[in-house]
Amino acid sequence: MSAPRRFRVGVDVGGTFTDVAVLDIETNALQVFKVPTTPADPSVGVLDGLRYAEETSTAGYRTAAVADFLHGTTITTNALIEKKHVPCALLVTKGLRGSVQVQEQARQGNLFDLALGHPDSLVDERHIFEVPERVDAAGKVVEEVDEEAVREIARQIVGYGLTSVTVCLIFSFVNPDHERRVRELIHEVAPALRVSLSSDVLPRIREWPRISTILASASLEPLLVDYVGNLAAALGSEGLEFDQLFLMESNGGLMPFRAVINGGRAVHTLLSGPAAAVQGALSLVRTVEQDQLITLDIGGTSADIAVVDEQGALEVTEGRLVGHNIYVPMLDITTIGAGGGTISRVASDGRLLVGPASAGADPGPACYGRGGEMPTTTDADVVLGLLNPDYYLGGRMTLDTELAAAAIARHVADPLGIDVLEAAEGMVRINDLHMADAIRVYAAAKGLDLATSTLVPCGGAGPLHAAGVASELGIRRIIVPPQPGAFSAVGLLCADVVQDFVQSDITLLAPENAELLERQFAALKTKAIAELVAQGFEAGAVRCEREVDARYAGQGFELRMAVGELEGAALVPGLIEAFHERHRRTYGHAALEEKVEVVSCRMRALVELPKYRPTPLAAPTGEVAAAAGRRGTRRVRQSATWQEATVVARATLVVGDELEGPAIVDQPDTTTFVPAGWTLTCDPYGNLDLRHRG
Repeated sequence: MSAPRRFRVGVDVGGTFTDVAVLDIETNALQVFKVPTTPADPSVGVLDGLRYAEETSTAGYRTAAVADFLHGTTITTNALIEKKHVPCALLVTKGLRGSVQVQEQARQGNLFDLALGHPDSLVDERHIFEVPERVDAAGKVVEEVDEEAVREIARQIVGYGLTSVTVCLIFSFVNPDHERRVRELIHEVAPALRVSLSSDVLPRIREWPRISTILASASLEPLLVDYVGNLAAALGSEGLEFDQLFLMESNGGLMPFRAVINGGRAVHTLLSGPAAAVQGALSLVRTVEQDQLITLDIGGTSADIAVVDEQGALEVTEGRLVGHNIYVPMLDITTIGAGGGTISRVASDGRLLVGPASAGADPGPACYGRGGEMPTTTDADVVLGLLNPDYYLGGRMTLDTELAAAAIARHVADPLGIDVLEAAEGMVRINDLHMADAIRVYAAAKGLDLATSTLVPCGGAGPLHAAGVASELGIRRIIVPPQPGAFSAVGLLCADVVQDFVQSDITLLAPENAELLERQFAALKTKAIAELVAQGFEAGAVRCEREVDARYAGQGFELRMAVGELEGAALVPGLIEAFHERHRRTYGHAALEEKVEVVSCRMRALVELPKYRPTPLAAPTGEVAAAAGRRGTRRVRQSATWQEATVVARATLVVGDELEGPAIVDQPDTTTFVPAGWTLTCDPYGNLDLRHRG
């Protein structure tokens, strides 16, 4: 008899560490584990994490007893950043080849740089082919597909040695027949070619964003499919079945590995890793008395910033990543190159530069003793006493303070003519300033009031630097969750299956068009349910939520709105009223006399999964309460002076415990620093509630 599947596992692969969170479904007990990431093959680190969990779990964890494996990955993100995507071919309508060169009018970066060009596209100019065909804006065929021309294009693609093809014909979102016929013709010549259609991946208006998105999907999909396939095989050898494996999407939802294998969804994983931490924050917001949380997820290579409240997380339907337009729903996350592995160096003009380059997992910071020679923020933290060199990863790893000091001296202190401690403080201060500036810009763009916001630090370096960042921003409250160092892995256990579907068809909001809109929603719902059923879900388990992209007639951009319970005769007037109000909230005014039109209908399909839910801590036993009083001290360097900081193990804190800064809370997955002027209280859910006393 097989073991009962009583565990759910979330695994997040970061730049330096791979985090594993194990949830006991029967008891809601949660344990987290960290192991080094293996950059050459991330799946090795995943398996290392599962095996380490088996060896050290106090709850009898066994991988063979896992019900669901939930995974956050940066495979596609890193490939896009590092330009390691798979070469592909692009087929466009004859006459539109220039779309790739022209892209769009928006200028990214320095607006005053007359030589500023567009980012490199994901397709070589030689691999762009024009298809003789034409469909008009109403979907009417103007020119049939030249079938022999397509066959010749297929032969040229094979001659180039390409394996991936994307087809993006004009107005295919209205009438996809030509794209489907092109795929059939290509497969007549080369059945093995992987062909992606824009009408399948993104049936939405706007030519260049559609091309950019489908190119990203087609060029990243082979990498993701190979990774998922190899990981699935490895997990299968550990007792996990394919239907139990899920991947985090950029929208904060999960999709089965099967959806990846079926194709077309690679572009939905570009924020897979950072999105998981936001899901963790959504579970946290229900346990603290605060309307607005700003998450700061600081890992080894980057810091991710997002906002959540009781209504959910901020989300966008179009974004830009490494200069590329990505037009799929994603959480509104900003990422900067600032983390524990951030490298500091002195420029030729004498300026101290901190980031964005990172030492990563290999070789890592100098203090790791793995051959790293450049000084990082972690090296500075060790030299300043903020990290206990004998308790890194709960004592499984020892940091070398002398190597850290030597690296800082060689590359920062000596070139600047200052001592190592001054250099280390400067490195930390600038790193914190970079993160504070990023939050300040993000908050200004979203209209957020930082003074009334609460900062939620997570990631291995988040709680260590949170107070420094908050002080720069005037934020007076910080909430450190119970497992901050593995918060993304925990967030995976808080998510449901969520997949988005869109169809553009510009429709005036008028009573006579209500039936047309209902038909569009019905068609999208049918498509959404069919796709999730193909992924292994029961049709009755799928819940669908209707949304629209609407605008005043003639506007260039839309606002996304939920339709809710509006239907029948109430659909059109309800949407018009809701749009005016949404426009007023967003832009400060509404044009009540203007006509409103729906540009795209959307359907969000959800399947609920068992989730981790934070629960209040049990009353402390006499043994635990007694342990809470056992505390030590450690010297830390702050503001050019050494201070005695109280040191306490987080496991010994009980509800109501208070600490005055300077203080340090150690735990295996991270370190929380409470500077002078701040106080810490352990709340009923085990969160560390830091408040500024000023």
